Amino acid sequence: MLKYSGLVTAALLAAVQGAAAQDLTLEDETVLSSDDATLLDVITVTSATRTETPIDEATVSVSVVTEDQVERQANVNSNIGQILSKTVPGFGQSTENLTEYGQTLRGRNFLTLIDGVPQTNNLNNNYRALNNISPSAIGQIEVVRGATAAYGFGAPGGLVNIITKTPEDGEFNANLSLGFKASPSNFGESLSYITEAGASRAKNGFFYLANGSWEDSGVSFAADGARRPPDSFGTQGGTDNIGAFNFLGKLGYEHENHRVLFSANKYRYWQDSNWAGIVSGGSRANNTSATPSRGNLNTRTPGTDNLTLNANYTNDDILSGSLDLQAYYNDNTTTFTRTEFFGFQYDQYETESQKLGGRATFDTPMPIDQVPVDLVWGLDVLNDKTKTNPIDGPVDTPEYDLVGLAPFAQLRAELFDDRAKLTAGVRYEHLSVDINDYVNEIGTSVTGGTLTFREPLFNISGSVDLNDTFTVFGGFSQGFQLGDLGRYLYNSDFTNVSQLSDDGQKTDSYEVGLRAVGNAWDASITGFYNKSNNGVTYDANLDIVLSPEQIWGVEIAANYDVTDQIAVGGTLTWLEGEYDTTGDGKYDSDLGSDRIAPLKLTGYVEYSPRDWANFRLQGLYSGHRDPDSTQFTGIETIDSYFVMDAFADFQVNDTSKLSLGVENMLNADYVPVLQQAYSVQSYGYDDYYYVKAPGVTFSAKYSVKF
Repeated sequence: MLKYSGLVTAALLAAVQGAAAQDLTLEDETVLSSDDATLLDVITVTSATRTETPIDEATVSVSVVTEDQVERQANVNSNIGQILSKTVPGFGQSTENLTEYGQTLRGRNFLTLIDGVPQTNNLNNNYRALNNISPSAIGQIEVVRGATAAYGFGAPGGLVNIITKTPEDGEFNANLSLGFKASPSNFGESLSYITEAGASRAKNGFFYLANGSWEDSGVSFAADGARRPPDSFGTQGGTDNIGAFNFLGKLGYEHENHRVLFSANKYRYWQDSNWAGIVSGGSRANNTSATPSRGNLNTRTPGTDNLTLNANYTNDDILSGSLDLQAYYNDNTTTFTRTEFFGFQYDQYETESQKLGGRATFDTPMPIDQVPVDLVWGLDVLNDKTKTNPIDGPVDTPEYDLVGLAPFAQLRAELFDDRAKLTAGVRYEHLSVDINDYVNEIGTSVTGGTLTFREPLFNISGSVDLNDTFTVFGGFSQGFQLGDLGRYLYNSDFTNVSQLSDDGQKTDSYEVGLRAVGNAWDASITGFYNKSNNGVTYDANLDIVLSPEQIWGVEIAANYDVTDQIAVGGTLTWLEGEYDTTGDGKYDSDLGSDRIAPLKLTGYVEYSPRDWANFRLQGLYSGHRDPDSTQFTGIETIDSYFVMDAFADFQVNDTSKLSLGVENMLNADYVPVLQQAYSVQSYGYDDYYYVKAPGVTFSAKYSVKF
């Protein structure tokens, strides 16, 4: 397979030599963050403070993946988890599938938002929130690394806020893109298509945007040519034989200090495969990947149907400050695949969640003795109704009805002529969850009731500019989530929900770091530590365990513009974690590899020989991990692997661009971390779970602007 990578590389070089030069300027496509940024003064974020803040003024770790970066990465792989894995420090290795289960942020679950609207289902997590939108609709992704209560209602590891595209200035703007990708193992069956189109206007105060995409994906093949299962067993959703569409619409008006915006995003995908039969044949010892069989075990077509509605009103002159009001609605239905395991065919099921909520955020200046001080304060409300719908079996989880109320206040101050910044605040979350009567998985009748949670969450962080180059920063923050409530109610042996602890899971998170920005370079190092007294783990029998746990690690990032044409950079993420198996105050077992990813190294080289051509070579190394653990996902040793991708963009003329790419260009033969963690040989689980990642894949895309 390596010869194909060589042919593509040669073709890219030939295209560079043969193309005609255009007088165009390439946009910067570096992943920017408070730790690793080259254009800090032009990047603003809202996820850290709830108000627009220049990223260089953020006192917590925030990463930003720009629209250009999302577009280029998506040309090769449209999976959002894959994009974040290769670009954001602290983010775990991708599962190479639809699910983000096993892909953590600093070792913990994260909250996913679209324009501030929660997508994560904290009552019965389906781990699909990252893939509730097409990359073609994304304008920016903001990642807050570390526990945060900025948006609340479940963010122990941090949050991912996906910001959708905004209308371009002008009477009328339009774009059209056509792309495909395929594997040389079987070009015909692997051939995938994607079409994207959009139009927008922003003039005289009125603005609108319409953006749509359609994707039809083929079959993926491992490096050795083996057919991969359309739903890689255990990862809750594969990316083969999928049809998907996304529509984003926005309409608004802005006049003087007032701005009104309405938006809707509809995303739907479905998986229809002739190879949805029994999965088997995996073996760690023989290094053979589990493969599918012909047929279809599913009663109903698996997929996701996700609708997000959003209404915003902004007033920039109220109470001597500003006001942002938001009302939102999210409706998500996810239908899972049906599987056969050790001769037993499991029931197929789907989860349904409806979220209705709102936010009021005031930003009020309160200068003290000419020291700039802002008070950001307000209120969040949320109603989340979640249930499991029967398809071909009984329902063994209850219906949930959550009502959340959370007032908050946050002070921000600039000290010592703006050389130091301090942020501190508190958020008080009041949650009540109504649970109906139900019969659980082991046949026990459980009496329903109401669980109530009251949690004050504190934070304080700051940064100090030591000089024009170096800044030291650090802080403490708290996050709260309900834990894996659905799984706990599913197979526990209590008979009344009143017997369930109302503690939930509060996470204390600490970080300290040093970042530096020079004329042509930037670098940072961050150390972090987080702990929880009620963490969610699973024992060797896959039964849920609530126990104290702690996680610590280091993140390093650096970028350097070698010349005007060449840039290099990379990141390092290392973390480890352990938990208390007996409750005696001693951390005596490592956390499993679905929580603690091995060492992750990423690196890139960008080369722009002309203003109309840009090349990028990037790699990801996932290291070796041998946990000493009693957890199911900590039994197996995790083997290392290295993956390399290549990109090329050619500006054909003023309005059109050709993008080419190669994913896994060295045709690496490897199994993703989560699949390795679940492939327990002594249990025979590798027969189903040991599924290799896709081999080399080529892609091309042609884009036109009108």
